[in-house]
Amino acid sequence: MDPTNVEPAQSLLHLVAACHAAPVEALAALDQLVAWCHAARLQCVAALEQAGQLHRLSAGTHRSQRDNDALERGLDTARRAPAFAGALESGAVSAAHLDELGRSLRRLTPDQQRQLLDGEAMLLTIASAGTSAEFARLLRREERRLGRLSGMDSLRHQQASVRLRARTDRETGMRSYSLWLDPVSAVSLEQRLDAAVEAMFHDTPPPGCPLDPVERHRFLRAHALLRLTEGGGGRDGRPEIVVVVDATNPESESEPEVDRGLPVEIPLQVLHTLWGDADVLPVIVRNGVVLHAPGELMLGRTTRLANRAQRRALRAMYRTCAIPGCETRFHHCKIHHVVWWRHGGRTDLPNLLPLCHRHHHSVHVDGWVITLSPERELTVRFPDGRTRSTGPPGRRAA
Repeated sequence: MDPTNVEPAQSLLHLVAACHAAPVEALAALDQLVAWCHAARLQCVAALEQAGQLHRLSAGTHRSQRDNDALERGLDTARRAPAFAGALESGAVSAAHLDELGRSLRRLTPDQQRQLLDGEAMLLTIASAGTSAEFARLLRREERRLGRLSGMDSLRHQQASVRLRARTDRETGMRSYSLWLDPVSAVSLEQRLDAAVEAMFHDTPPPGCPLDPVERHRFLRAHALLRLTEGGGGRDGRPEIVVVVDATNPESESEPEVDRGLPVEIPLQVLHTLWGDADVLPVIVRNGVVLHAPGELMLGRTTRLANRAQRRALRAMYRTCAIPGCETRFHHCKIHHVVWWRHGGRTDLPNLLPLCHRHHHSVHVDGWVITLSPERELTVRFPDGRTRSTGPPGRRAA
């Protein structure tokens, strides 16, 4: 493609100009335009490279070195998958699709890369029909198929891939670390971080803590990690395997679900090797109520903070915030006293509920009143007098 040829852009901009009359069509046109522009960027990078002038990549632009590195990686992917480069120019796929393919190729061996690219036509058909996230999931499945590693071989491969990378952002002066961990090491670190955040920052977060729940969670985990590297807080790091048994339907032949509560995949064979080194803890639930869970679940007025056993039991019942329709993950939630601590509430499991930052604020500041029955049926009364009730939580451990 000649990057000076602006006819595709001009034809698309005519439709964009009519965005008020046809906003959906205009958005689609803009997506095509963005893809075409990215294809033109890659052609410009190729021209600079051919002229031996890649050092001029940032000239007259506001791009960072990280952005330039991404462009060079994109050009490498486009050369190795020319059909994707053509589809990018026509707007059939986005730059995000091309980036996902590049990431996948970099994770594979040269022989595996060749095998993946042998199916480029099929990959392109799938990419053209779906989002970049859907395409990424397909690529992960292809990577696993090409790897064909057993559970233990896979873990050894992952352990050999552990990396800590660091870079300094020239614009902000901030130091960025990228840590790649095998799943078993990730289990240990995740549990240390969760415990440290709860113990250190439950009442008084560090200055500058964001209000957005996701950014708040990232901020607190970063500070908890700093404390851990200084030798403060945290657990012993032993992996914890929680087996949640749902006794709601005793006639069911389904197997109990192994729930680690972590977004990592550990092969079953590897899990079996962890039994001797891990804390294996059963939690039995029925109709959304915990029948059995290890540890002390009734702390009364001895402490205001929920302990590890109570958080484990709550997570067996709630995958997300307890307010219906809220998809904030459990590990982003605060443990709320239904009868407030300041009003004499007890730190007992029947009085505890996971609430995200926004809904916790709604209860404490905006006047929402919530009650919880012994069967964990939740009722929310709003300031305008409306009420909303739900049945007990389903067994939603992820």
